[in-house]
Amino acid sequence: MTRRVFIWFLSAAIVLLVTGLPVTAASGASQASQKLTVYAVPATVQFMNHADDRLRGMSTNPFNLKAEAVIIDAGGKEKGNGPFPGDDVLYAFKLYSDAKRSKPVGTAMFTCYYEFKKRATCDSYFDLANGLVLASGQVPFGATHFTLAVTGGTKAYFGALGQVDSVPAAGNAQRFDLRVTGTQK
Repeated sequence: MTRRVFIWFLSAAIVLLVTGLPVTAASGASQASQKLTVYAVPATVQFMNHADDRLRGMSTNPFNLKAEAVIIDAGGKEKGNGPFPGDDVLYAFKLYSDAKRSKPVGTAMFTCYYEFKKRATCDSYFDLANGLVLASGQVPFGATHFTLAVTGGTKAYFGALGQVDSVPAAGNAQRFDLRVTGTQK
């Protein structure tokens, strides 16, 4: 057998093996779905203003941007109100099972990185009794309604997919409706 034929057979075997694995793994997976509603109350918020990084980036930018044309006025101060690209916010929430907030069920963390037009990419981590739910998505600054995509989790939420819908609730709270599929029972 020539080396070329051997490599061809080896490549074909690897392709067959790799393409066969996801099918068998997926066929044995449970496709349970569940909906969980939690009420979140802010515990801490930390805003990080990266104005110094923006100034440094504008002065050494290969695209030759004029600082005045972006977000800096003639006095070197940021013009307008932020958040600006590069700023980020860290939110921590306490989670409850009911609107009266009588039964704590976990915590949540959101890390939001602002881009242009006051939109942030937010990564969220819902730490619940049965595991961690991970979700991510775009959130406009000041939005009270938004949707994030569930991208996985741990323990009971391992391999979970779905979405998290957020709407305001009474008393400075936020209601999160988590719909997850692909979770194990």
